[in-house]
Amino acid sequence: MQRPLRFVLLALLALSATALAACGGADEREAKNAYVRGVNAAQNEFASNVSTVSGEITATSSSDEDRRTLERFETAIQDVVRKLRAIEVPDDVQTEHEQLTAAMGGFGDDIKEATTALRNPTTRAIAEAQRTIAMATQTVNGRIDSAIAAINSKLGSEQ
Repeated sequence: MQRPLRFVLLALLALSATALAACGGADEREAKNAYVRGVNAAQNEFASNVSTVSGEITATSSSDEDRRTLERFETAIQDVVRKLRAIEVPDDVQTEHEQLTAAMGGFGDDIKEATTALRNPTTRAIAEAQRTIAMATQTVNGRIDSAIAAINSKLGSEQ
C-alpha cells in the first residue's frame, strides 16, 4: 500500500512550487500564495496521517486489522477533502481545484468500498478489496496529476 500512496502524495506536493513567485497585483499574488499554502497544509497533514497508517497493512496483518487501518486511511482522506473544500480558491483555478477535491473524494469512496468488503473477509472479498485499492490509487494518481498540472499551468502562466 505504501508505494502507490507515494505517488498521490508526490502529486499533491507538486503544487508547492507554484504561484509563490507569480506576477500580478499584490492582492492577487497574496491570494494565490494563500491558496498554495492552504493546499500544501492540507496535503502535509494528509501525508503525515498516511505515513502513519500505510505501514500497518502487512502480509501478516489480519483482515480486521487491515479493515481498521483502511478506516483510518478513509478518515485521513475525508479530512483532506474537508480541508481542500475550506480553502479560498482563486477564481482562475476554481474548476481545477474542484477536480482535485473530487479526485480525493472519489478516492475516499473507493477506499470505503474496499473497507466494506473486508467486513466479511472471504478470500474473494480480500482479493476484490486489493483490486479496488490498486485501481483507485492508479485512477486518483492520474486525476490528481491532471488537476495539479492544470492549476500549475494557470497559476504559473502569470509569471
